[in-house]
Amino acid sequence: MQQDTIQILVLAFIAGIVLFRLYTTLGKRTGEEAQEPAPAQGEMPRAPAHTPAAPLASAGVAGIAAVERADPNFEPGYFLQGARAAYDLIVGAFAKGDREALRGLLTPRVYESYVAAIEAREAQGGVGPEIVRLKSVEIADAGMNGDTAQVVVKFEAELAEGATGVRDARERWTFERNVRSSDPNWLLSRVQAA
Repeated sequence: MQQDTIQILVLAFIAGIVLFRLYTTLGKRTGEEAQEPAPAQGEMPRAPAHTPAAPLASAGVAGIAAVERADPNFEPGYFLQGARAAYDLIVGAFAKGDREALRGLLTPRVYESYVAAIEAREAQGGVGPEIVRLKSVEIADAGMNGDTAQVVVKFEAELAEGATGVRDARERWTFERNVRSSDPNWLLSRVQAA
């Protein structure tokens, strides 16, 4: 299962690079977006409390430099594409209750939170969220904690949750990876409201 996840992430990275190149070549769409219905209840569980074209909050610039010094293979644009793919995979696996898919994408603490939320939802006969549209993704912060690189990504998305309608989700996901490890995978270690 781990190899399938890695293959999916690699393919998502390649697709992301192609889309990124198209975006930088063709520009971006402008105009007002339609307002969506008010957010409905029910959220993803929350864990307890670059390239020049990569969206990056100014607070993350020094942290990105620290991560790049610790891991010369780190490239913010590619990381951001991987974060997009991870968001899709994690939200999809959470919605389906696919615990095995989540295991390789989350730290143990976050995994336990997600499994508890899945079990509670299944006991009530509820449905998980489905991504309607991922509106924006940007690196909000980054830094090193010993040998662990941490990158905070701000996601803004529209999620559908069965009969409850569409809600706006604004979250900050922290991904981490031990830079001394041969494992190139980043794990989701925290989810916070943005």
